[in-house]
Amino acid sequence: MKWSLRIARVSGIDVRVHATFAFAVAYFAYGFGAPPNGPRGAAFGALLICALFVCLTLHELGHSLVAQRFGVEVSEILLLPIGGVARLTSEPKKPVHELLIALAGPLVNVVIACALFAVLLRFAPDSPLPEHDLSRLAEPSPLGLVRWLFLGNVSLAIFNMLPALPMDGGRVFRALLSLAIGRSRATRIAAGVGQLIALGLIAYGLTQNSGNSSILALIGLFVFVGAAQERASVRASDLLSELRAGEVCDPHALVFAPHEQVGHVLDTLVRSPQAHFAVFYGKELVGTVAREQILAMAPRVGLTAPLASLMRREFFAVDAGTPLDEVRRRLLELGGRPVVVRSLTGFAGVLGFEDLQRITLVAERLAQAGIRRPQVLPDPALH
Repeated sequence: MKWSLRIARVSGIDVRVHATFAFAVAYFAYGFGAPPNGPRGAAFGALLICALFVCLTLHELGHSLVAQRFGVEVSEILLLPIGGVARLTSEPKKPVHELLIALAGPLVNVVIACALFAVLLRFAPDSPLPEHDLSRLAEPSPLGLVRWLFLGNVSLAIFNMLPALPMDGGRVFRALLSLAIGRSRATRIAAGVGQLIALGLIAYGLTQNSGNSSILALIGLFVFVGAAQERASVRASDLLSELRAGEVCDPHALVFAPHEQVGHVLDTLVRSPQAHFAVFYGKELVGTVAREQILAMAPRVGLTAPLASLMRREFFAVDAGTPLDEVRRRLLELGGRPVVVRSLTGFAGVLGFEDLQRITLVAERLAQAGIRRPQVLPDPALH
């Protein structure tokens, strides 16, 4: 993701922090640095938010390592001011896998909270949590740091278990429903419940007059949008599962040769709606090139440069009979790089995310009109 910096790599997973995290550090430093704490309090606030984000990273690693255990690849963990996101390149294959992956994160926070509470009992047995003097929580001291981290981990565990997609509790809710009614219906129900909870968070946040309530409203907004995206993703997967790769490839798609000049290719882009092109040397497929790739690199290489200087020589191929939802999963694993479709007669086409978005839109409109799928010419590779 843009404006993010890699700070660690664990089990092949990049841990990245977004540049906006600096605002969270500044916010906590300002809040704890108010009189009478001063610079000492500001340093305490900065240390606290960094320590909380370490706990958040461990939370996301809990999800990620369990996901890897079940064969789900994880591309990265991204830390944002409002939380963290573990980017999975595919969905868990079984509801029980999703259940265990979702529970792993909050369980990490429970374990951390128990360890921190044990420290409080050891060093402050009479008042591990100063219930009657909450001002002591603001004290910039080692015990104050432990108390805040304990409360932070308890809050993370409880808040994340709200049954609202895309939060952990929503995924647990969906996984349990999926055991009885299937993933598609379970997602629709869990997303609906999540959006209701999100609206409640937004309404509460907007009616309260405090900085924390504003953050709560912002989290509610992200939950609402995330639930909608989960619903749309599953709907797209259902529609794409009814079509196969060879059925949606254009038999008249344009192809290029590696010696063609970039300027000529740009002229073709003006006339063609294609997003991805195959590159042939004679009858041999030698690579692929994307519209965005050409537009981004053309100013650097010049108009007279051969297309070979831009094309991707490595490509992943799928059979023409591969369902499009499987193609979508492959594209996620490949980081958006296109896949080549092969039939019994050879090359059939190139598919990328832009193509699947267009196909999903058409399939959705046809489904709304009561048409299950378009009529296609039979392909011998599909039988």
